[in-house]
Amino acid sequence: MADRSDIIALMRRFAPESATEPGFSDNVGLLVGSARGVCGRVLLCLDCTERAVEEAAAKGCSLIVAHHPLIFRSVSRVTDETPTGRAVLAAARLNVSVYCAHTNLDFCDGGLNDFAAETAGLKNVRPMTTDGGIKVGRTGDLPAPTTAARLAAKCAEAFGDPRAAVAGDGSKTVRAAAIVNGGGGDIEFLKLAAESGADCYITGDVPHHVALYAAESGMPVIIVQHYATERIYISRLKDILTEAARACGLDAEFIVSESERDPVTTVTEEL
Repeated sequence: MADRSDIIALMRRFAPESATEPGFSDNVGLLVGSARGVCGRVLLCLDCTERAVEEAAAKGCSLIVAHHPLIFRSVSRVTDETPTGRAVLAAARLNVSVYCAHTNLDFCDGGLNDFAAETAGLKNVRPMTTDGGIKVGRTGDLPAPTTAARLAAKCAEAFGDPRAAVAGDGSKTVRAAAIVNGGGGDIEFLKLAAESGADCYITGDVPHHVALYAAESGMPVIIVQHYATERIYISRLKDILTEAARACGLDAEFIVSESERDPVTTVTEEL
């Protein structure tokens, strides 16, 4: 049977912790618990919540591999008065270690950026930009010219997000697009997308001033929900780790969490 350290080593080979966004102090790695201990089953999830920890324990998983950091920024106390504190305390109580791979898993080869570009139907995919050897975002060509609005509709279907929308000119002809999964709603990313040869930019978490910039600059942004662009990757990660473990002769089972849900729902879903 595998050890927790074996699984962590697999993750570090696939998505090195050094491959994070330049200038951004990203909290990746083992964040809770011990790297030592028998590990026959591993729970994979987007967000490590108290609910995910309890699911891991119930399914015999002594390790959680999550995308978003459980402890994103420094905390001065860990109590049951906050969601983060409750998740950390539950992990400690149930002897479940938590390993998080965030922007390093976004930018690595075969990571979320590549998967998002593939899901959006892009071809001839290349880094949107490279900084210090780190490949940030992806740019690719469309199989055939289309409009930003039609591409948004395709993204809505591909990512399973009916809320996908366009900021800017939806009628603009698009031959190449850039994409950053999750929250890439930043004007600097939008500029990098244009410099990479893209006609539009696909991402999530787009604030008003970035949407306004897209409308005024002539560079439309296709907005897909953060959760939608990333949750579907977890099944791909399961396949990657299963194959890597098998190649190393490790006896470990990887399980996709069933307790997660999109924190944002539409009004019609509640009616």
